[in-house]
Amino acid sequence: MVLFDFEGRFIKLKGGRAMPKPYGGTRPVIMNAGRSGPGQTFALRNCDAFFTSTGAMRLALAGTADDTVDVTAFDRIVQQVRGIKDEARKFGREIEVYTQGQVICRPTQREAEDYHHHANVESADWPAIEQMLALKNITRQNTAAGEYSAKRALQAESGIGGYPFVGTPDRVAEEFAAISRAGLRGIAISFVNYLNEAPYFCAEVLPRLARMGLRSN
Repeated sequence: MVLFDFEGRFIKLKGGRAMPKPYGGTRPVIMNAGRSGPGQTFALRNCDAFFTSTGAMRLALAGTADDTVDVTAFDRIVQQVRGIKDEARKFGREIEVYTQGQVICRPTQREAEDYHHHANVESADWPAIEQMLALKNITRQNTAAGEYSAKRALQAESGIGGYPFVGTPDRVAEEFAAISRAGLRGIAISFVNYLNEAPYFCAEVLPRLARMGLRSN
């Protein structure tokens, strides 16, 4: 543990603690996200990694009847990532791009989809979802009823604005591989119940990613 004082323009610390401290002469990776122009510019100027929404990834990974990938939608994700990197280069910086999503992984596709519907739609916290939409200036008062209902449902189904990775271990691993092929460096994931779901994910999905060369054992 390291104790330190720090006095900057925005932050003042007395007896701050860092545990563990940075290793091997490195510093922590600085990550940020931004939806507004100023927010994105700040992240690209100052951070090592940028979080972006890839809601269109559902289209890119949904596939067709023969389970192939929608190439047009997938290309849009590729262009999104390239665009962010190109903007960072205007500031003389190289930046990695990350996204976020919720994982619901089960032995069968039907089990995963049924639980996704139960947890995200049937048990949705609608007042919280409506408040999040209001923060984006999307309300019942200023949005057409049909459009508002669709946005409200999308927020619930997507795990509050992320991308839901719903399916078998093979399906989830392949969707992660598609993210990698699109140029994304990584993903921040969440579970409905970490204690129940993380062990299955670690036992089934992580080894598949290792076999794909996307992570070390």
